[in-house]
Amino acid sequence: MTKHAAFYVPLTAAALALTGGVSAWAAPASAPTSAVAPANVSAGVPVGALRLSMPGGGWSYDGATGPEHWGEVAPTCASTPTSKQSPVDLPLHSLTESRKVKAPVLDYERAEFSVRDTGETIQGDLTTVGPNAVTLDGTRYELQQFHLHTPSEHTIDGEPAAMELHLVHRSAGGRLAVLGVLLELGRENAALDGFFDAIPAAAAATSSVAPRPVQVNPAHLVPAWSDLVRYDGSLTTPPCSEGVLWSVYERPRMISKAQLGAFTAVHPENSRPVQPLNGRSLFEVDVH
Repeated sequence: MTKHAAFYVPLTAAALALTGGVSAWAAPASAPTSAVAPANVSAGVPVGALRLSMPGGGWSYDGATGPEHWGEVAPTCASTPTSKQSPVDLPLHSLTESRKVKAPVLDYERAEFSVRDTGETIQGDLTTVGPNAVTLDGTRYELQQFHLHTPSEHTIDGEPAAMELHLVHRSAGGRLAVLGVLLELGRENAALDGFFDAIPAAAAATSSVAPRPVQVNPAHLVPAWSDLVRYDGSLTTPPCSEGVLWSVYERPRMISKAQLGAFTAVHPENSRPVQPLNGRSLFEVDVH
């Protein structure tokens, strides 16, 4: 049970097993071995909603179940000399340039998202099948959900931003690709107005799901004309499965102090510390 358990009712939504490039979570000996949860019975949560974190709790963001102890819950989270874990620091002065690494091709349009408190974050689950996707290296990845972390999980030259937005995509073969957008304090983020307004309802004691979905255009969540950093990493929550293709924008978007406060009132801090690169390359992608 996480430290935020008092704010939500645990979900019984169906989870998708992480296949292909992302291995299924490694459960402790006393836990069930299946990565698929029981059928969805929570109104407003799409059947088959992608759940990236381990069911059953046992981890949090502080104390005896904090990030330094995640390896006791999921062995993949334990740091080893060959680990390819996320998040990482992005030193902009020492990135690797490569003409072979291309920017994501975005195919986004306004869509409906249900807003729910997963116990670890506030998440927007795409409720309709549509063209929302990105193409990376010729592979199409369909958008599944987006969620937030505070402070940012990735850092730039050692400095975190106020928040970080993750747009999670999944290919037909089961591999995950995540677009990371750092969020700095400043003007209000109009694209996320409805999402932040739904947070109190999503965190209500009687339900983890906001009563009404919100309309969001994912194209308005990412910064225009920003270079990106591409690298191979992992999920940033247990089971910390590797094989996740990350693209993190160098330029941030903005959120207001009120929007940040709406989130931190429910989840004061939910970010994993940066992890060692262990020889991995960080590729700078020029979108101009």
